[in-house]
Amino acid sequence: MARRSSARWPFVACVVLQTVIFGSGSAITKLAYESITPLWCLVVRFGLAALVFGLFLGPRIVRQLRSVCVRDWLPAALCMALSFITCNVALDLTTATNVGFLVALPVVFAPLLSSIVNRSRYPFAFLPFQGAVVAGLYLLCANGGAPSFGWGEALALLSSMTLAGALVFGERGLERLDAATIAGTQIGASFVIALICALAFEPPMDVASVQPMAWGVVAFLALLSTCLTFFLQNVALSALPSSTVSLLLTGEPVFTALFSFVILGETLSMTGLAGAAVIVAGVVAATWLEGRRAADADDCLAHAPASGAHAEAASKAVELPQVALPLPERRSLAADRTA
Repeated sequence: MARRSSARWPFVACVVLQTVIFGSGSAITKLAYESITPLWCLVVRFGLAALVFGLFLGPRIVRQLRSVCVRDWLPAALCMALSFITCNVALDLTTATNVGFLVALPVVFAPLLSSIVNRSRYPFAFLPFQGAVVAGLYLLCANGGAPSFGWGEALALLSSMTLAGALVFGERGLERLDAATIAGTQIGASFVIALICALAFEPPMDVASVQPMAWGVVAFLALLSTCLTFFLQNVALSALPSSTVSLLLTGEPVFTALFSFVILGETLSMTGLAGAAVIVAGVVAATWLEGRRAADADDCLAHAPASGAHAEAASKAVELPQVALPLPERRSLAADRTA
């Protein structure tokens, strides 16, 4: 059981690394906005990321997409695209702390959406941890003040809802496709929708006026905060439920606050530090509990004896192939069953 539990932690580490990269990206994104508008920043970011994915994984992605239906990948791709567009526009309309609090709320939406889409039981055992994390996020992002609510906050909340959709539908898509293909479709859809929105709502980008620092930020966002993080997220979803991934992603505001202190000189009050501590404690406790529950369930299944209809089905599954097997192979199969 300990071996099964420990096998989960590399996937947990993938999400933690993703939150670190996202947190650093959130802290430096506004530096790019000094010379490039949010939507055109997204166009360049996802265009570069799509180019990288196309060069290294294009044939593989196309080959996999030909073997599945559009509904296997399009919902997750559209949700991820809408999440990034609304989040980046929100950053231009309100404070990063308010955006950080609201964008980290898939922990609330993902379990509910998963129970609806997958027709599964809502994980009520995680409600105390979800409540603690939401309280910690408020303390961290309010930072001793009272957060306001306007268009920026509304877009950030929409970003949180659509990110929850990307997690839930991405988890389902991974039943038919691998992590690289799901990530590639999300990047491609984000580029197309960002380009449409930029052409519709912003003036043409003045390339000559974009500062070298902004190009560096965009390159970081494209290669690490897009290519790598999208891949890490989908690798994690191949082994962890979307509710667990959404809970782990609530650590992003903690890293955002840390990098904002280092890069931008922003500081946290004692209330903000207390909120960060509550988030870390809640995420660690919930992840440990979920791992124990999953390990216990796997252990019970591994040691449960076959009985009733299950035993009969297992017997049929073994016996049916014997009809078509030559005599030596039937003897070998019978010996295996006896052993």
